[in-house]
Amino acid sequence: MRINSSSLPFLFLLSFTEGAAVMSAELIGAKMLAPYFGSSLYVWATIMAMTLGGLALGYFSGGFFAEKNKQNNFLFYIVLLASAFIMLMPVTSALLVNVTKGLSILPSIIFSAFLLLLPPVFFMGMVSPLIIERLSYNGYHAGRASGTIYAISTVGGIIITFVMGFYIIPTYGLKLPAYITGLCLAVFPLLAFLNQPKKVLSVVLLFIGLGYFILKKDSFNSDIKVLYNEEGMLGQIMVVDYPVYENNNYNQPHDYIRMMMFNRIIQTIYRPNSSTNKYFPYADILINESAHQLKGGKALLLGLGGGCVANELVNHNFDVDAVELDERVSIAAKKYFDLNPKVKVYIDDARRFLNHSNQQYDLIVFDVFKGEENPTHIITSESLEIIKKSLTSNGLIVLNGYGFKTGNKSLGMKAIAKTILHAGFKIKIISSSEHEEQGNLLIFAALNPFSTLHNSFVFSPQELSPLPVLTDNIPQLEVLNKEAAIAWRNSYIATAITDFNQRNVPLFK
Repeated sequence: MRINSSSLPFLFLLSFTEGAAVMSAELIGAKMLAPYFGSSLYVWATIMAMTLGGLALGYFSGGFFAEKNKQNNFLFYIVLLASAFIMLMPVTSALLVNVTKGLSILPSIIFSAFLLLLPPVFFMGMVSPLIIERLSYNGYHAGRASGTIYAISTVGGIIITFVMGFYIIPTYGLKLPAYITGLCLAVFPLLAFLNQPKKVLSVVLLFIGLGYFILKKDSFNSDIKVLYNEEGMLGQIMVVDYPVYENNNYNQPHDYIRMMMFNRIIQTIYRPNSSTNKYFPYADILINESAHQLKGGKALLLGLGGGCVANELVNHNFDVDAVELDERVSIAAKKYFDLNPKVKVYIDDARRFLNHSNQQYDLIVFDVFKGEENPTHIITSESLEIIKKSLTSNGLIVLNGYGFKTGNKSLGMKAIAKTILHAGFKIKIISSSEHEEQGNLLIFAALNPFSTLHNSFVFSPQELSPLPVLTDNIPQLEVLNKEAAIAWRNSYIATAITDFNQRNVPLFK
């Protein structure tokens, strides 16, 4: 039976699918860029701008060709091109490291988003004007036709955003959803070409070939052992055993370091066979100084990571609650980092948890890094007022952040320090390393005076005076942290990402 490719149901369904495909491509593209560049405000701003720019160019071009080209099948050739470019997104993303190698990070983000997203979104943008032109042949008024098509397309985008974000990407990764999205679009040209068997056969063979090329299982051979690798709306989480060699003997690792990585930024390190240097240096400082000040008590850990800090706090007589936004982190901490069963984990946003908690804590630890990002809503004047209610009278706050003490890279941490002082806390700061770019700053704060900390310092009033107090109304932390975040991401592109690539570890599933 011949399909009527100009019928209203057929065109409406194509419009719905095209709208869904646009949002699928945007989400998949953002997740494909995350291992390279993270998922900061700058990345998402670029992704959204490139999506809107591609759609705008597509709308204009589609309107132009709708008038100039009256071929019956022109619409379906455009849909085929869009579907092919969506399917090829995993291949395109694999080229990004080499293509952007010589660029600094912000031009790299823009160029990569351009290369990855603009082609599929441009061709999908052409689809709606071409459908509207077809509807006008069927007697639809231009206003009614355009309103109907853009509404249907938008509904498709809304539905797939929820489905893709909350189920498909976390369950199936990125490669398969990209291919299936392209395949769903390709169904419409195939149905339209049913009376042209040779054309149908050519398209089917093309997409079978693309499917084999894109979806074939990567049998990578690497000395880095990937234990866990999952995609999700909050980014990529990976757990690996990284080999350590001695005396240039690369045949057999002397030891290994277990790492948890968010978007390829190392979040937790754990050396199971080491008696002294098990974790990042900041973790030892945080635990030892907190235990020295408090001698135990009830602790709240905002940000779980691999659970190393939580485990050590339990070992130092603390009763530990941990709040973690991403359930995958909790799963990985329990399975791969021996999270102590005494640690009670809540899957929630840190600020939301504090808003609703009636508990009081002797120690509250802010360890909320996600890759190179420090969430803007966690430390503001308003959140600190809530924290005061959750802190015992002699309680202690510890905040982990970037290690930069000087220059523009330190602006975010200085603004955090100023905000904590403005809320009425006394503070002392410890650096975990002599080298700013390799360490962390730990801000210890309490409402009442507390004992001297080893090697602590404070920022001078002159250093803090030009900086704002952070508030909910004007979230500036990500802007102030921009240079620090770029420096961290650059260092990981030069080391972890390039190193993992050279050692045949795939960027994503």
